[in-house]
Amino acid sequence: MTNRLYSQQLPENAKEHILSEDYVSLIYHNETFPFDIEQILPEYLPQMVDWQYAVLNAPIQYFPPNITTQGYFTIPKLYTLLNEASLEASGIPQVQNQPFLNLTGKGVLIGFLDTGIDYRHSAFRNSDGTSRILRIWDQTIQSGTPPEGFLYGSEYTKEQIDAALGTSDPLKTVPTTDENGHGTAVAGIAAGTPDPALAFSGAAPDVGILAVKLKPAKKYLRNYFLVPEDAPAFQEDDCMLALRYLNLIAQELNLPLVICFSLGTNQGGHDGFTPLDEVLTSLSYTAGTYAVAAGGNEGNAAHHYHGIMKKQRETQEVQVSVTKENPGFTMEFWAQAPELYALGVVSPQGERILPVSPRIGATQSASFLLDNSKVQIDYEVIEFRSGSQLIQVRVENPSVGIWRFPIVNHRFLNGQYHLWLPVTGLASPYVKMLSPEPNTTLTTPANSLSVITSSTYQVPGGSFYLNSSRGFTRTGQIKPDLAAPGVDIQAPKILSGYQAFTGSSAAAAITSGAVAMLVQWGRRTYRGKLFTYTEIKNLLYRGALQSDDLYYPNQEWGYGTLNVYGIFQALTDF
Repeated sequence: MTNRLYSQQLPENAKEHILSEDYVSLIYHNETFPFDIEQILPEYLPQMVDWQYAVLNAPIQYFPPNITTQGYFTIPKLYTLLNEASLEASGIPQVQNQPFLNLTGKGVLIGFLDTGIDYRHSAFRNSDGTSRILRIWDQTIQSGTPPEGFLYGSEYTKEQIDAALGTSDPLKTVPTTDENGHGTAVAGIAAGTPDPALAFSGAAPDVGILAVKLKPAKKYLRNYFLVPEDAPAFQEDDCMLALRYLNLIAQELNLPLVICFSLGTNQGGHDGFTPLDEVLTSLSYTAGTYAVAAGGNEGNAAHHYHGIMKKQRETQEVQVSVTKENPGFTMEFWAQAPELYALGVVSPQGERILPVSPRIGATQSASFLLDNSKVQIDYEVIEFRSGSQLIQVRVENPSVGIWRFPIVNHRFLNGQYHLWLPVTGLASPYVKMLSPEPNTTLTTPANSLSVITSSTYQVPGGSFYLNSSRGFTRTGQIKPDLAAPGVDIQAPKILSGYQAFTGSSAAAAITSGAVAMLVQWGRRTYRGKLFTYTEIKNLLYRGALQSDDLYYPNQEWGYGTLNVYGIFQALTDF
């Protein structure tokens, strides 16, 4: 199957279909391909991600995006940025400057998938002015040559970037930019070239840099998920293909790769079973590939509710406050099998959809006359990858007031269920849970056991960052792994100069640099040994600083705060 997918001869207009708003992206697992896949592949323009997943493209009129007709996992989820002080707190300068260790990430790659990178900035250049960036894949530019094996975007090599930097107008030669600045900041925190005059250095200033600029999400998905027009949003399938690209370049260069994933979403079961999670898991089994994920900034966002019922047929009510007119919101309900629930809706004016017995493929919709709102409820009793129950709710044009969602238990095990509103950045700021729960707020893919997940703390005073997401996962797995600095971190800004940068993206960037340093140490000390991601995680656990006042691991700090130098102290303190 894999060979056939890679070898398909695609039509000349494949790129146009992939980019067109008249075509939708669908994520398919090999187990779900129909038997006549050979006949439909050319029409659906397959792009292979790995041995598990392919992205298909289909005419929008034939594939309306809803979970009852396509299956929840086939519809790309939307990811957004996770940004909102010092490296010393993480023991990084001590390891950089210690004569015997002298770890700076040399011989290791860090790959970023984000809003792009300002390759002109001094933070990504060598002392001779040449670039430390080895590859850029800009998915938004179609005038250049796509990477080999990919159908869209433009790839730029180090040679092309160096040539551009040697001209008076680099963008004429290599036109990729970072209009947002998030990707530039994250890459600089993780891998920026030292600037002693401004007391700046990235965590791993000698790594090779790979960057993917993700293309914006298509309008049909933004409309379906009711995302605000100006919100940065990126499709899951583009992220999955970016991961494939980074891995292929690392293989080509024969260098270990650290993936810094500084995006997140509240979509999915918060259990590590989305398609993106599973691609990351597959990569973690590849020698020399390690993924770090930002935990998110959802702890204080009022986007999560956790309910516990005591018996079968019990009914509870979840309330969502809408304080200002907005286009609408989506919400996802998740419960672990064999628990089974039904969900209804009561509008502020008292119009309602009654909970019905949950069944496979069930869907309910209604237009509320008094509220001028439209509501749709879709059920997946057995979600394909996780086996959990999912209920997806869409409320268009919600009226101001309290929206009530009665929930009925139809099969009882432990009575636990969770609901999530969209992540900050993809949600209206006027929609909140009335009784939110700050725990179990890690964004996807931070819930995956195959990534290293960092929460965020503030170095002055050593306090946990109020907005930082908290663990554990919905299924009780221990996450985050540790906490890293993420408040007022010095980061490069687009064009020139530096700025304070706050959020879990900064914590993930510092952690990514720390992982690169450990990978360098392993290769140098053990004659080319590549640590497994499990070994890297346990080295980080050994060095983590812990407080006598807390138990570990816990939902905020994981196993403690990041301290790379502490790893070597722990290994030599006998």
